[in-house]
Amino acid sequence: MKKSKILWIDDEIEMLKPHILFLEERNYEVIPASNGNDGIKLVEENNFDLVLLDEMMPGLDGLETLSEIKKRNGSIPVVMVTKNEEEGLMNKAISQQITDYIIKPINPNQVLMSIKKILMSEEIRRNRMGEEYAQFSAWLNQKLFSEPDWKDWTEIFRRIVEWDIKFDELYYEDIAQMHDFERKNCDVEFSNFIANNFKNWFQNANHPTLSYEIVKKYLLPLFSQKKVVYFIVLDCLRLDQFMVFKPYLEQLFNIKTDLYISILPTSTPYSRNAIFSGMMPKDIARVFPQFWGSNKEDENSLNRYEHFFIDEQLKRLGISLHNGSKYTKILNQEEGQYVVKKIPSYRKERLIVLVYNFLDLLLHHRFKDEVLQEMIPNDRALRSLSKIWFLNSNFYEALQLIAKQDAIIVLTTDHGSIKVQHATKVISDKDVTTGLRAKHGKNLSCNERHTIKITNPSKFGLPAESIVENYIFAKSDYYFVYPTDYHEYKKKFDGTYQHGGVSMEEMILPVAILTPKGK
Repeated sequence: MKKSKILWIDDEIEMLKPHILFLEERNYEVIPASNGNDGIKLVEENNFDLVLLDEMMPGLDGLETLSEIKKRNGSIPVVMVTKNEEEGLMNKAISQQITDYIIKPINPNQVLMSIKKILMSEEIRRNRMGEEYAQFSAWLNQKLFSEPDWKDWTEIFRRIVEWDIKFDELYYEDIAQMHDFERKNCDVEFSNFIANNFKNWFQNANHPTLSYEIVKKYLLPLFSQKKVVYFIVLDCLRLDQFMVFKPYLEQLFNIKTDLYISILPTSTPYSRNAIFSGMMPKDIARVFPQFWGSNKEDENSLNRYEHFFIDEQLKRLGISLHNGSKYTKILNQEEGQYVVKKIPSYRKERLIVLVYNFLDLLLHHRFKDEVLQEMIPNDRALRSLSKIWFLNSNFYEALQLIAKQDAIIVLTTDHGSIKVQHATKVISDKDVTTGLRAKHGKNLSCNERHTIKITNPSKFGLPAESIVENYIFAKSDYYFVYPTDYHEYKKKFDGTYQHGGVSMEEMILPVAILTPKGK
């Protein structure tokens, strides 16, 4: 076993030889120094695991020596040994990043316990995390073996995301790699679950909350409270991103969080229109054909009518808003600041609808921008950058203002995203949609191990222009590539974040009710 190397700096180091011997007998290597200058030089020349530092020394005292040591090695743990219990001195020492302190007179066991507490804490945390993850893995495999239903799947994904957040705070590569394997296996199993069950949910009362039911289930009951209601949709918000935001939201609001499942395809024209209209896409196309259209090359144009859709849905649900709802789509900083300025004037409104598109735009720009690709190489980095955006955003500023009102917020999203890693070939006519995770058109041919193919769109709540039109959705982390220029497109799209297909990250989504604290 490798010995831990300790530097002990004390002007009375000769008197500490019994203590040093005590530590050496317990497999610690102790290097003595009788003054601050010698100690600093030793830090420059050696890699120490820990420093024991006397506070009262002639020449450079303990705090001055501490400062110089930290300049040379900011991460090295330092234990201050002092006769002085004065609070101001300890605060100053702590502010300079001491890890622990010992009050003289010291005894060998006191020193040993301090050293063990510091040097073994990492190993203890690692072992504890390993044990906890082993328990989670056993629970997860038991769930997968017992054929989980939709309630089980929301719980599985919630717990997976909780582990994602834990690894962000305390990263252990071997355990994290195991977690990544478990997640990928779950996405494969979840995709198969959706393939076998999604269609049945439209005929079965026992189904998860789906996109088209969000307004009726969460928004409608709030109008009886006679408060201002904000309906906020963050485009492309994953559950893990929401969980990163949540501690800051909890400082402002009491939060009740549920999970719902997005319809297919998990792309904005379908999933978000379903939320605002309260209808499946097949019914939107039937009732409002003038707003659905048929241009497969410009599906984003289908999201121009969200304001109309939600007002019409509320009318069907028996909610009459005298002046209708206030609706704003925020695509840039200027529009975000406009909303911030308008928040005080919304006190007299009944419903304010805000759609924030930043997270979706971030991933679209990442695809094109090498700097963003470098900044967001993985999900962990995506969560970190999302947190930075949130804390400095107009969105967070708006929430802080809303928290001061007698208002209620329903916060949700239309779909998530997944980092795609595997290409699967698709063959089709020219007149098909261009999505990488979802396509529809005629004569679609694909590897059905990697996809869900729908030959009867109406049973899945989807419109079809002809009886021979099909839909295909990529499972887990696959994406569609045409055989022509296969390798070129694979190089272009491997590792990009996409949506439209079937994965936990795209489909299992947060919906939260936020009420200001103290209201």
